[in-house]
Amino acid sequence: MTRMTAAQAAVAILRKEGVTHVFGLPGAAINPFYDAMRRDGALHHTLARHVEGAAHMAEGYTRTAPGNIGVCIGTSGPAGTDMVTGLYSASADSIPILCITGQAPVAKLHKEDFQAVDIASIAAPLTKMAVTVLEPAQVPGTFAKAFHLMRSGRPGPVLIDLPIDVQMAEI
Repeated sequence: MTRMTAAQAAVAILRKEGVTHVFGLPGAAINPFYDAMRRDGALHHTLARHVEGAAHMAEGYTRTAPGNIGVCIGTSGPAGTDMVTGLYSASADSIPILCITGQAPVAKLHKEDFQAVDIASIAAPLTKMAVTVLEPAQVPGTFAKAFHLMRSGRPGPVLIDLPIDVQMAEI
């Protein structure tokens, strides 16, 4: 059986789901995901000047052609909260976008650690699903569920929050 990091598995699922373009801004807590994208080489990344802009870019990309799913990526803390306006806009207009945020290590969650914002709770009212993945083995299923939810019923946004230790763990 093939072994890979959870971040590499997430990137492989993005490709399998037809994602070709992503929009975002790297930062410490999401850098393992960015490294997995770089190693994979199949996704075209557009660097945004601000994470809020990346969320709107993902929404605009989804609108350009049927079947597109815009993906925006940001690091932990303020980057996630900056995406909220884009999530609201996508939700109001039934636009499926996937927001991926980095997060502090699992052991630091809910302990007022630097930039360990509970973005899943903040984004929950605006999304079809907002989740912090706590176990590396849950990454593939969470991404598959996200794509199913974004496309089913009334389309809408999803947020997946990936703690840095989850991204780097081998599955």
